[in-house]
Amino acid sequence: MEGFWTRFRLDPRLADNARMRASDADREVVRTVLTDAFADGRLTREEHEERVDSLLEARTLGELPGLVDDLVVVDPAAEETNLPATPSFREQGAAAYRKELQEAVATFLMVSLITWGIWLFTSAPDGHPWPIYPMLFLVVNLVGTGVRREAIVQREVHRLEKKAAKKAAKKAAKAEIEASSEHSAPILEQPLDRPEKSEKDRPADPS
Repeated sequence: MEGFWTRFRLDPRLADNARMRASDADREVVRTVLTDAFADGRLTREEHEERVDSLLEARTLGELPGLVDDLVVVDPAAEETNLPATPSFREQGAAAYRKELQEAVATFLMVSLITWGIWLFTSAPDGHPWPIYPMLFLVVNLVGTGVRREAIVQREVHRLEKKAAKKAAKKAAKAEIEASSEHSAPILEQPLDRPEKSEKDRPADPS
């Protein structure tokens, strides 16, 4: 039900809109959900009829979410947290390969355009077509990039795994230090024993 709540004139979940009068179009949005839920077995016939009757009696937008709260996401915060998952290492590796391939193609086109442009204005038509030499090198690089697809992906996956492992190790070490500092007993300073004075150090009796 992605974008379900955008079909209403106003979002009926919001407190400021709940008291607003519901239109026939708003009720039709809910009725469609109820009909679909009945068709695929999520609602029994009795439940469907009961909710449709309540829908027809509804006067404000605030009465509508309760009719579909077990069929669609009602909490706005829940929709905001339903974000796409972080791409896997394999997906990120494939993205790194595509980027490297695009860079190889762009380099080939740019160098070819520049070298053939120089040749055209300086040596053509009788000059030796020297731009074919850098082009051959770039073609080899481009083909090699395409052939090494799996190696490039695995290289990026290995880099990401190593980075994640290092991050996890730092986090674990930090947690261990914090745990040990919390459970370690405080070290109390012991008073230093003052040495007793010897007979020489004692003051003489004036009497």
